[in-house]
Amino acid sequence: MNGHKEQEQILNSESIIVFLNENHEQVVNKWLSSALLSPHDPFYKEIEQNGRSTLLALQRYLRSTEMTMMDQLTKKIAQERIEAEANIGDFVYNINTGRKIVTELVFCSLLTENEKGKGIMAINDFFDQLLYLAVKEFSRLKDEIIKSKNQFIQEMHHDRLTMLGQIAASFAHEFRNPLTSIKGFMYLLQKETPHQEKTKHYFDIIQNEMESLEDKVTQFLYLSKMKNLEDRIKPFHLSQTVHDMVDFMYPRFTESNIVHNIMITPGIWVEGEPSQIKQVLLNILNNAVEELCQMEGERRIDVHVTKGKEQCEVRISNNGEPIPAYLLENIFEPFVTTKSLGTGLGLSVCKQIVEKHSGTITVQSHSQETAFYIKLPLYEKKV
Repeated sequence: MNGHKEQEQILNSESIIVFLNENHEQVVNKWLSSALLSPHDPFYKEIEQNGRSTLLALQRYLRSTEMTMMDQLTKKIAQERIEAEANIGDFVYNINTGRKIVTELVFCSLLTENEKGKGIMAINDFFDQLLYLAVKEFSRLKDEIIKSKNQFIQEMHHDRLTMLGQIAASFAHEFRNPLTSIKGFMYLLQKETPHQEKTKHYFDIIQNEMESLEDKVTQFLYLSKMKNLEDRIKPFHLSQTVHDMVDFMYPRFTESNIVHNIMITPGIWVEGEPSQIKQVLLNILNNAVEELCQMEGERRIDVHVTKGKEQCEVRISNNGEPIPAYLLENIFEPFVTTKSLGTGLGLSVCKQIVEKHSGTITVQSHSQETAFYIKLPLYEKKV
């Protein structure tokens, strides 16, 4: 009984195969005239051969559901479509056009209804498999190209940042030397110049501008990933340092109507350069104030310092507008900024400093708040 059914199935398949073989040229020509093809396609001459190979793969599939030829064919076609920079929509359309031509031809043939029904089901199954394998291979090749391009872009970005760091270090040192001399002569001039109110005002302006220049030079030095000659690594009281910076910012908080809440675990010590950690805290607090000044309603900054087993965490959050999602991932990269007139160096410098202290800095931002997390290894003070 089973042998009879298998023989009947083979006979049905053979009749479809014979029919497709007899109408081979008609199917290929009709498909070529209906498919979305460009005469400028670099594989234009291969396309007709691919159509013929597809029909041969179909006949082999109908005979034994063997997919080796189909698998080889889809890899070849997908590779050619990638190199031709073809649209995947056109790619899928052309495969389905071939399906439609074959099924309509079989449906309108003089084959029996039984042969037509089983044949069309098998043909659709073949084209479903063909489409799946072709799109899968096409997508895989596209992903490889994208991955390769992203890697190239990252390498270029890394090379440029490295070069920028070297240039920054060179320029920073070149600027720092004359700045030191100017500051020295300014000090001498202040001592020798009569103390008039207007003169003192001018000297104060020059002094402020000099300090601003020095801050910029320091930022470029941090950006170059070089330790400054002035670095003096030592244990220091982080809890007190955070308190000091919040107290320092208090006038700005009051002026900007910002409510601040601090919860600092006492007795936390870390090792590093206190002035650099102060710069990180000041940068993040200043950014928070500037962001909050642009919003109406309650303005809030929270500063929490907690202690773990091996590290401590400084959490600084504000309830301002969230950082845009497209910037969040790269917010610590140089020249990435949410400010219209910002340089994009502040957070990059913060990252350099924290990492130089063997710590990490991360950010989370959503509609409720933006929070920066600074984690540093603990220093156990010897009694």
